[in-house]
Amino acid sequence: MHTVPLGPRRTRVSLYLGLVLAVIMIIVGIVAIGVDGPMWFALVMMIPGAVIAGIAIVRLVLLRQT
Repeated sequence: MHTVPLGPRRTRVSLYLGLVLAVIMIIVGIVAIGVDGPMWFALVMMIPGAVIAGIAIVRLVLLRQT
């Protein structure tokens, strides 16, 4: 299957969108802890959210340097 390479602008927009969604995941995990929700759900939302946010931030910084 042929893929079209994304330009820097689309890559940047995708990374910002991923960062926003990761922050939402972290907030949902914090709210789940605050309302005495299941701890497993809070961890499932917070840990991947933090990983995704970290990757997005690193890629945005590297993209800005080029």
